[in-house]
Amino acid sequence: MSVFHAYLAKSSDSYSHERLAAEISTYFAFETKNGLSIGTSANPFTHEKYEILRWPGWRFSAHFEAGPNVEADANHIANIVRDCPPEIKERTERLRFVFSPDETREYTNHIIWAVDFLLAIPDAIVFDESEVCIVGLRK
Repeated sequence: MSVFHAYLAKSSDSYSHERLAAEISTYFAFETKNGLSIGTSANPFTHEKYEILRWPGWRFSAHFEAGPNVEADANHIANIVRDCPPEIKERTERLRFVFSPDETREYTNHIIWAVDFLLAIPDAIVFDESEVCIVGLRK
């Protein structure tokens, strides 16, 4: 399993679960011919909605998150990642993509497309949880 976070700048257009759902559906529409189905689920404890993108044999989830837990994670990242942009500490919203394992590397392109989606967000700071590094800072 791998996880990527995109910490959103306050100046970014307002994000929500609904916006994420619409954008991710549009972005991956070309994959429906390859068996992609997109659905909405909810965390059983917090009831927060998230999107699940499923292909035969593989999937990932896309979450919009906001609040003190996001801020705490951003502060933690600022403390552990060398050369982390200091403005990450001001971020209180993020998109979080959680990828299921892909031992056969059949879905490597899908992961790249999803990370490219995050990198295309203006001023987003993208963090790779597995490698404990910042992937990109877009301006």
